[in-house]
Amino acid sequence: MLTGAGDSEARRWFAEDLRVSSPVVHDPAIIEAFAKVPREEYLGSGPWRIHSRLQVGTVHTSPSAALHEIYHDVLVSLDEKRGLNSGLPSLWAFVFDHLNITPGQTILQVGAGVGYFTAILAELTGSEGRVIAYEIDEELARHAQSNLAHYAHVEVISGDATQAVDPPNLDVVVAFAGVTHVPERWLSNLSDAGRMALPFTGEDQWGFMMLLERAGDTFPVRSLAPCGFYHCGGARRSDEEKALTVALKAARGKLGDLAQYHRGRPEHDTDNAWLITDAYWISKS
Repeated sequence: MLTGAGDSEARRWFAEDLRVSSPVVHDPAIIEAFAKVPREEYLGSGPWRIHSRLQVGTVHTSPSAALHEIYHDVLVSLDEKRGLNSGLPSLWAFVFDHLNITPGQTILQVGAGVGYFTAILAELTGSEGRVIAYEIDEELARHAQSNLAHYAHVEVISGDATQAVDPPNLDVVVAFAGVTHVPERWLSNLSDAGRMALPFTGEDQWGFMMLLERAGDTFPVRSLAPCGFYHCGGARRSDEEKALTVALKAARGKLGDLAQYHRGRPEHDTDNAWLITDAYWISKS
């Protein structure tokens, strides 16, 4: 547990740095959440294995076990052999800043990991809200359940979020692993004006963070940022993976003209399709 004033100051410095580096421009509550939640209670005691910011995948051991070592915008390894990490804080602060999270909302988190970002979401929706966090890896799920036991409004489920039984009305869905489509259980239960942030990734695990909104029966989308993610079990199909890889290579990083996510296939051949699969297509503006 954090007890010293210096630890609190380190967290505050870290949070204020995220305000600038992400940036966080819409929701100051995100900064307060990062300033409050003690990262080391989820990552465990140091020294920690930390990825280079300039060359992700090159990992070094932190110089010490002092708490200030992880109060920086760094990717921390959870399991190097399997390529599992606790995500980059600036990326998630940026993503959360586009989700319009308000107190009392119901959030579905896909990929809780050890629960650090689940705790940030729990702070944002508050005790009157609800966070349903799925983690498909049993060992990580056990850690998350233990780490988050003090949040009464958080439920950590060990299992596949695409197979959620009777999910409630969802205001926010955020995935921490790469998908190739929007699972129907998530889409059909998204509230009107609800939002999703999903990493759409190809065969090489690279792609873009897609922001999807619900506006009645339509689903406007846009790209928030390029990203790379571990594959999401249950939310990938090989044909979609190949189609995404081709579309991403053709786009060469230019994804500013995405318009809508549509169920099914287009009725006619269309020039405004960015991607067409058997289950969905994405149109351009």
